[in-house]
Amino acid sequence: MIRANARSVAFFSANLALAACGRGAAPHRGAHATPAAVSHRVAEGALTTVTLTPAAEARLDIRTAPVARRTMKLTREVGGELLAPPGQAAMVTAPLAGVLRAAGGAPLRAGARVRRGEPLARLVPFAPVDRDLRAQADQQVASAAARLTAAEARATRAGQLAQARAGSVRAAEEATADREVARAALAAARARRARIGASPLESDVALTLRAPHDGVLRQVLVAEGQTVPAGAPLVELTAVATLWVRAAVYTGDLAAVDRAAEASIRSLSGAERSVRVGAVVDGPPTTDPAALTSDVYYALTNDDGVWRPGERVSVSLPLREARATTAVPWSAVVFDFDGGAWVYAATAAHTFVRQRVAVGFVSGAFAALTRGPSEGTAVVTVGAAELFGTEFGAGH
Repeated sequence: MIRANARSVAFFSANLALAACGRGAAPHRGAHATPAAVSHRVAEGALTTVTLTPAAEARLDIRTAPVARRTMKLTREVGGELLAPPGQAAMVTAPLAGVLRAAGGAPLRAGARVRRGEPLARLVPFAPVDRDLRAQADQQVASAAARLTAAEARATRAGQLAQARAGSVRAAEEATADREVARAALAAARARRARIGASPLESDVALTLRAPHDGVLRQVLVAEGQTVPAGAPLVELTAVATLWVRAAVYTGDLAAVDRAAEASIRSLSGAERSVRVGAVVDGPPTTDPAALTSDVYYALTNDDGVWRPGERVSVSLPLREARATTAVPWSAVVFDFDGGAWVYAATAAHTFVRQRVAVGFVSGAFAALTRGPSEGTAVVTVGAAELFGTEFGAGH
């Protein structure tokens, strides 16, 4: 019985081995099938050819420049902040105690731009306070009225005598002049009494406060009709024709920055504002120990007032190290919706092909390429954005 069971186990093991060998010896069916098939494959450059008529090319003012080998200084992109240089913020104060009035009906407004000599406000000084100020005003009115009555009587008599040829014409003219003077004195006395009744502390003269230089009203510290003491600050006027750019540089990279070269300053708000150059200035030695950064300063021309104090900008700092690289003018590079960089290469007359590039860094007006057309290829430097719009139908 035991021997029979042993034969059964041996037979079962042999069948199992033959089945396993049979599965491994399945007939060959050829190479594995491709999981995906791509048909009508088209190269990237074949889809991006723009052909213009001579008239269209002239209308777009297309200009080209060859891709060239250049020795360019490396740059380091850091964040910066615009600020007013020290000494360009003036505080306009009240020279006398008085009441502040608007100049020309327009109240002071923070952020308004003013020119040198432009009226800012009117200051009505306080008049000396007398115990019997109202009584004195009444007495002056009565005196002026009495003098006017007497002057009118003299002028009347002198005129009658001159008509009857019993008096001189000169005496009549003098009497008439005295009457007009007395009439003006009475009008002034009445006006002064009315002003005392409305505002007894205000003088009858006003000082016009004018802007000491061109700038922007950064702060307005008073309101119209407010009573201010002598020396009180009224407005802070900041000159913005020249701004400073403060850029924070990692302390370990500070020695690599070329402090004798100018930096490129670019706004973060978009490409509609051109890149500007900042000249090196000596600023205060400020640092941030927590961030391990030191500040460097550049002067930025802002005659058109486009840039604002406190605005954040991107600063391209020139480094001491230079590198030979393939470069194109920065104006030749356009960007698509996904941030891809492209240039338009002129392959034939009136024919332009969009080619992808990779920008390593930008130095001044040129962009160093790590990928792109070969040296000597003519690329569009003026009108690249128009070609990009023509290719995708923008404006049609």
